[in-house]
Amino acid sequence: MLLGFDIGGTKCAVIIGRSEGDGPMEIIDKVAMPTTQPPYDMIEQLFAAAENLLAKNNLKNADLKGIGISCGGPLSSKKGLVLSPPNLPGWDNIPIVQMTEERFGRPALLQNDANACAVAEWKYGAGRGCENVIFLTFGTGMGAGLILNGQLYSGTSDFAGEVGHLRLSDMGPVGFGKAGSFEGGLVVAA
Repeated sequence: MLLGFDIGGTKCAVIIGRSEGDGPMEIIDKVAMPTTQPPYDMIEQLFAAAENLLAKNNLKNADLKGIGISCGGPLSSKKGLVLSPPNLPGWDNIPIVQMTEERFGRPALLQNDANACAVAEWKYGAGRGCENVIFLTFGTGMGAGLILNGQLYSGTSDFAGEVGHLRLSDMGPVGFGKAGSFEGGLVVAA
């Protein structure tokens, strides 16, 4: 069994899944909630929801092979930190992996949400069998996950594919404090 947390600017989700070999993930149970709380309150809400899902499905922490956490960037997958995503105000240097491992006693990994989606499509979905895949996200924020030459490419600082924060013009709509960014244009249009 696997446990997953998706942390987004608009909503968060918790999922329990099962994977057999190279086959697709089977979703056992899931729950979603709006991202309306300050960071540590939201994390507690996510953890409580996960514990409720585990209990509802007669599972214990020991039944979990591992835990995956996806979140919009910027983040450090190596250090397990959510750094300061513009779509998640106040989520500054949050040690989400450490907190998750302490709470559930199982290994956890953090990955940029677009990267996680790219890997899922590459392994189990439309990109299966391809050496190069791009996965674009257009949600609260904009991003891209890149599979290049048969492996995830996240760049030296996990910033590869952060397309929403590209500056398109010196003057233009302001998105998250940055004039002329691609996401800024979407914020004005929304």
